[in-house]
Amino acid sequence: MNEVSRDVLRVAVLADEHQRGDLRAILEDEGMEIVLDGGLELPLPDTLRGAEVLLVDMDDARVDRQQVRGVLQQSPVPVLLNHGGVGEGEIWTRRLIGKLRTLARRAFPAARIDSARGGVRPELRVVDDAVTEPEDAPWLVVLGGSIGGPRALARFLAALPREVPVTLLVAQHISEQFQDLLVEQLDRCSDWPVALLGDEQALEAGQVWIVPADRAVEVDASLRVRLSDGGWDSLHRPDIDSLLERVCPELGRRCGVILFSGLGEDGSRGCSRVASHGGFVWTQSAESCAIPNLPDAVARVCSVEFSGSPEQLAEQLALRCQVASARIN
Repeated sequence: MNEVSRDVLRVAVLADEHQRGDLRAILEDEGMEIVLDGGLELPLPDTLRGAEVLLVDMDDARVDRQQVRGVLQQSPVPVLLNHGGVGEGEIWTRRLIGKLRTLARRAFPAARIDSARGGVRPELRVVDDAVTEPEDAPWLVVLGGSIGGPRALARFLAALPREVPVTLLVAQHISEQFQDLLVEQLDRCSDWPVALLGDEQALEAGQVWIVPADRAVEVDASLRVRLSDGGWDSLHRPDIDSLLERVCPELGRRCGVILFSGLGEDGSRGCSRVASHGGFVWTQSAESCAIPNLPDAVARVCSVEFSGSPEQLAEQLALRCQVASARIN
């Protein structure tokens, strides 16, 4: 038997029987290897460990969300939730393949803005010291929110061009039992692949990772993340302040934070730490928030470089990266 090339992406598929054949055919036509092809059952089979990414089809109305939560918690590889069944046409296929490859860390987005997605609006400003990072430095942007946050995050991702070279880490106050719904909602709204963080993995540009509600997170300077055995030392799940305080000393000016709609002040202390280490702090504008308490709390404790609607925040982030690319080139 010939050894499989290292360039072949190994995918596990969990789907209802009537969907498996179509998904297998699509993936194999793209040169991928199917290492597991079965139904959505727990515990997950040992053969899943041979995969690089897991594709779970959510089209079957009988799918048990408790099972989906179990898959997200137990899977040793990134999980992509597919909604709406098998789509038609080249655009749908390209989007599915792109998300799978990105989650498996096989895609490396270029530092450019796709003019087909509308570019950026010229009136948005660039702060004077926006980009002074090393040319090869990875960027990590933490997106935090509470009440009203999921809707704002969806709008932000829908407006953010796919090629922006950043890793996005979402710290949204939400119960553990609803995190799979958050993954589903955010993954649907854009071409950005969205997944729940695993026990230990490297973060790369072009991905959106959801911070678990029940386990604290450690991130080092190379953007390798590890989940701790314990939870957050706070009533907030996840704790935005704690996450930012762990991230910003490692990344310094390569770290940014955008806080969206929410109640309370979780994240304001962490934003001060980010700013003190040279990172940027942005917030959603009060008039576009469901509840502006969280952005207002940030403005009271530190300087906010930019504030705008979710769409303006996305455009400003794209513009910042576009300027960085122009300076590098």
